[in-house]
Amino acid sequence: MHTLNVKVRAFGDLLSLLGSEITIELQNNAHLEDLISTLVMKTKSHTEGFIGPYSVIENLTVLVNGRNASTLPDLFPLNDGDVVTLLPPFVGG
Repeated sequence: MHTLNVKVRAFGDLLSLLGSEITIELQNNAHLEDLISTLVMKTKSHTEGFIGPYSVIENLTVLVNGRNASTLPDLFPLNDGDVVTLLPPFVGG
């Protein structure tokens, strides 16, 4: 079975759950949705679709190689070496 490695970079409150950067190994034909499911399990979130306290759809900005995932197709395929960035909401002024 072939696999691919995706780097995940976390910021804000997610640092305590994931660290600043981790590498996740996925099956070769994995999509962004597969990575999110893996991260939900890794952070032991009690609610599907949440990474820690953040809803992936409502609260997190997810970037794939710098591109906002909300502009990508639903089943966006991942490639070996892709970098996924997770940005929780920031408040400041």
